[in-house]
Amino acid sequence: MLDKIIYHYYNNNYHKCLECSEAYLEQDPKNALEYAMMASFKIGDYVKTLHYAKQIFNLYPTSFYGLMLAKALLSNGNFNDGIRLLEELLQRQCFLKDELGLELAFAYQSIGRLEEAERLYKIALEKDLYNLDLWKSYAELYFKTNFQKALETHNELYDFAQIMIAKLESGELVENNFTNSINLQDRLQEKTQENLTVVKIYEYLNTQILPQKAYLLFKLLRLQESLELFASLCEYNQNNAQFWQNYAKALELSANYQGAYDAYQKALSLHPHATYQFDLAYLLMRMGESDNFEEGKRVYESRLFYAHNETFSPYHYNKTIQAFNKDGVQAFKDKEILVFCEQGFGDTIMYARCLEKLCQIASKVLFAPQSAMYEMFKNQLKELNKQNKFFSNLKILKDFPSEFDYAMPICSLPLLCDIKLDEISKLRTPIIALEKPNNKIKKIGIFWFTPNAMNTDLLRNVDFVFLYNALKDLCCEIISFQVEGVNNINLPQEIENRGVKLKNWNDTLDNLKDIDCIVSIDSAIAHLALALDIPTIVLLAPRFDWRWGKFENPKSYFWPKANLLTFSNEEETKDKLQSLIKKQINV
Repeated sequence: MLDKIIYHYYNNNYHKCLECSEAYLEQDPKNALEYAMMASFKIGDYVKTLHYAKQIFNLYPTSFYGLMLAKALLSNGNFNDGIRLLEELLQRQCFLKDELGLELAFAYQSIGRLEEAERLYKIALEKDLYNLDLWKSYAELYFKTNFQKALETHNELYDFAQIMIAKLESGELVENNFTNSINLQDRLQEKTQENLTVVKIYEYLNTQILPQKAYLLFKLLRLQESLELFASLCEYNQNNAQFWQNYAKALELSANYQGAYDAYQKALSLHPHATYQFDLAYLLMRMGESDNFEEGKRVYESRLFYAHNETFSPYHYNKTIQAFNKDGVQAFKDKEILVFCEQGFGDTIMYARCLEKLCQIASKVLFAPQSAMYEMFKNQLKELNKQNKFFSNLKILKDFPSEFDYAMPICSLPLLCDIKLDEISKLRTPIIALEKPNNKIKKIGIFWFTPNAMNTDLLRNVDFVFLYNALKDLCCEIISFQVEGVNNINLPQEIENRGVKLKNWNDTLDNLKDIDCIVSIDSAIAHLALALDIPTIVLLAPRFDWRWGKFENPKSYFWPKANLLTFSNEEETKDKLQSLIKKQINV
C-alpha cells in the first residue's frame, strides 16, 4: 500500500493519495500520516492537514512536521499558535532554519508585523541573493500599506536586477540557478530550478516588477512618471488585464478620458472582471455627457451580476433585469416595485431623487432604506404627502416585504427607469427642503473625515487643523457633525460637537435645521445637506470621485447647487473657502 501511496503522490494525484493514506493509517501510522498530511495540504483541505499534522508532530516532533503543522495552523487562521510554533522551531538551529524563517516572515506579513517580516526577508536574501521570487516577496511587503516604502523596495530590486544582468553579460555569473518557487515541498525536492538568463530577468522586470512600480507611482499621484512607465511596458503586457486596468486608472486621473476608456476596454477584452466594468462605468458617468452616461449606467449593472452577496435576492434582481431587457420601462408599468439599497448612505440620498420617476411608472413603490435611514425617510414622506401627491404611492419599509412584482437596487434606477442625464437634477427628492434659519450669528456645520476614504485610490479626508484655521476668524459659530475620527482630536471649546448626539440620520437631519452653511468633504452628510437645500461647500481633493464630474471642471449632475472647491495649496484653498462661505451666508 505504501508504494501505491507514493506512486499517487509523485504523479500529483493527491486525492487518491489521501484516500489510500487514510485507509493505511492503522497499518503504518508514520508514513500514512505523513502522506495524508502532505496530500491534504496539496489539495487545499487545510482542516485535514491540521488534523494529521497534529498527530504526526505529537508522535515525531521533527522540524519538518512542526513546519507543516505551523503552515496548517496559519492556513486555518490560527496565527497566534502558528507563529508561536515557528518561533519555537527556529530556536532549534536545524537544517530547516531558512525555510522556517521564511514561513515566519509570511506569517508576520499576514498579521501586519511588517518590520519583523522585513528583517527575516533580508536574512533570507543574504543566503539566497539571486532568488528573484524572494526579492519580489520582499519588494511587495509594503505594497498595500506604505506606497513610498514599497516604491523604494521595488527600486532596490530593480537596481539589483541590473547588477545581475551586468554580471551575466560579463561572464561573472555563469549557469547560476535561482529557485522559481519558495514552496517548501518544491524547494526540498529541487524540482523547479531553471537557468538564470538575461532574457528571463528582463521578462521578470517588464511583466512583474515594473508594472507594480508604475502602479505605486500612480498611488503616490506621481502621474506623469507613472504614465511614462506604463506606456513603456505596454508591448510586454498585451495579455495582462490587471496591467491595463491600472494603466486606465492612471490615464483617467491625468484627465485622459479617451485613453482611459480604451485601456479599460483592453482589460475587459482580456477578462470580463467585475471591477474592470465598475471602473469603466465610473469613468463613463464621470464624463457628464449623455451618450457616455447611457453606456455607463448599463455597464454599472455588472456590480450586481458578479457581487450577488450585495443583492438581497439575486433571483428577484435577475427577474427584474430580464424583464427590462425584454420590454424596457413598460415592464414595470402599474406594478409593485421594491427598491433596496446596496451601496452607502450617500448613494441612497443621492439616488433617492430617482424615486419620483419610478413613482410615475409603478402603481406602488416599496422603498427599504438602510435601517439607520428608515426613520428619516418615513418622517419626510409623511410630511411630503401633506403638501403634494408626487410620492403618494411611495411607502417606506423597515423590512423587506414578502409580496412585490419586481425588485430594484436604488443605484439602478437611472437605467431601469430610463432617466437621462439632464433629467436627474429636475427630479424631486423625497426630502423636504429646510427653511432658511434666521440666525444673528451664522452657524457653519463641518465634516472632515470618513474611514471609508482610507486606503482608496481617491483622497477625500481633509486635515481638521486646516479647516479650523480657515473658519475660526469668521464671525460665525462652528458646529461639528463628525461622528467618527473625533477621539484623536481635541476640539476647541468654541466648536459645538453635535456628532455625539447623532444616533441615526433622522437625528442628523434635525440637527441640521438651524445650520446656515455646511462645509464638508465628499460624504453622506454633504448629500443630505444638499437635499435639504442648505448652502453646501464640498471640499474635493485634486482627484475626486466620479459623482463630482471631470477633474478639470467639477460639476454635480445630481446637485446643481453644490459649491465644489478643489483643494490646491492650503493658503489658496483657505482664501477661496472663506470667500465662498461669506458669499453663502452674506457676512
